[in-house]
Amino acid sequence: MSFFFVRVETDSGVVGYGEACDSYGCSYASVLQTIVDDVFAPLLVGQPLLAVEPLADRMRLFTRRRLGDQWVAVHARSAVELALWDIVGKLAGRSVSSLIGSVRDRVEVYASTVFLEEQSAAGHVELIAPLLDRGVTKVKLRVGPDWEADVATLTEIRSLLGPRIQLMVDGSEIFTLPTAQQVAVALHALGVLWFEEPLPQGNRAGIEALARVSPVPIAYGEHLFGADEAVDAMRRGQLHVLQPDASTCGGISEARRMAHAAAPFGVRVVPHVCAGPVSLAANMHFAATIPAIGLIEYPPSLAMVWSTFASGAAFGPEAIIDGALLVPPGAGLGVDLDEATALAHPYQPPGARVAGTVGGLPDRFVGDR
Repeated sequence: MSFFFVRVETDSGVVGYGEACDSYGCSYASVLQTIVDDVFAPLLVGQPLLAVEPLADRMRLFTRRRLGDQWVAVHARSAVELALWDIVGKLAGRSVSSLIGSVRDRVEVYASTVFLEEQSAAGHVELIAPLLDRGVTKVKLRVGPDWEADVATLTEIRSLLGPRIQLMVDGSEIFTLPTAQQVAVALHALGVLWFEEPLPQGNRAGIEALARVSPVPIAYGEHLFGADEAVDAMRRGQLHVLQPDASTCGGISEARRMAHAAAPFGVRVVPHVCAGPVSLAANMHFAATIPAIGLIEYPPSLAMVWSTFASGAAFGPEAIIDGALLVPPGAGLGVDLDEATALAHPYQPPGARVAGTVGGLPDRFVGDR
């Protein structure tokens, strides 16, 4: 795994932390560092921090016609924006969500787990049992290339867990349209709550076609870079569940714009989380400020990362009460990065292997059958 953290310090010595992560510890930190150091730092050094959004807009407008307004440029901007929010909250002595306007102090979590191919049905149930014991009632699993075998495993899991536990499935962008349609029908028979990223996010025409016929709601959003892209996707009917991530979409302000834009379309908003402790804290604060958000992703496999690299907030499974996690109450984002520990783990590129799988996903679409 690799993670990317940003440290921003004011002239008065107040430090803010941010984070960017594409997915499950797959950050190209050296690339992001270059963007932050060479592009955003010169834009911000010496600027007054009266509010976050003017500086976030300054970064966005500068890179839009140069680096573009997607992928690593937006990831890097997200990390800096989160650090600015952290500073503003610390200067005010209040949490970010309380500054914006919080509507809740706890957010229900769903367990975001591994690929179905990695465990037997009984193994998956054993893996999530500690979270079920803490009141979690929603579980997401990941379907892989051998989807028929995965659906068989999921069917057994459905039987073992009973009707009280709701299931979601992540497709990890590996299917063609005809195959995704077959998978969606199979998932519908199991009462799956949503089918996430069944097609590559760049295949917008295919996503739109699938969303029109899928008997299971289609979820996307972790690779949508801001409100404009989200509105375009929702206007075209490409998704039923929007999954913004404040550490990838441009920051907390942009994630909030995406969430507000979803309301007229009747699209459900469930924040994506699959990174380190600063990202989780930021998305918790984001979720706390949007009345329509009642659920957030929680990958328990990252709990060790959260506790190792940060302090100030409890994010481990033991902190889940009645299926919900407390929004960090401390000033700013409510977490402090352990810089010494981070420096003791020097960056290593993610490589070709896709995190979360046994052998990595194929570098092609799964063929139709």
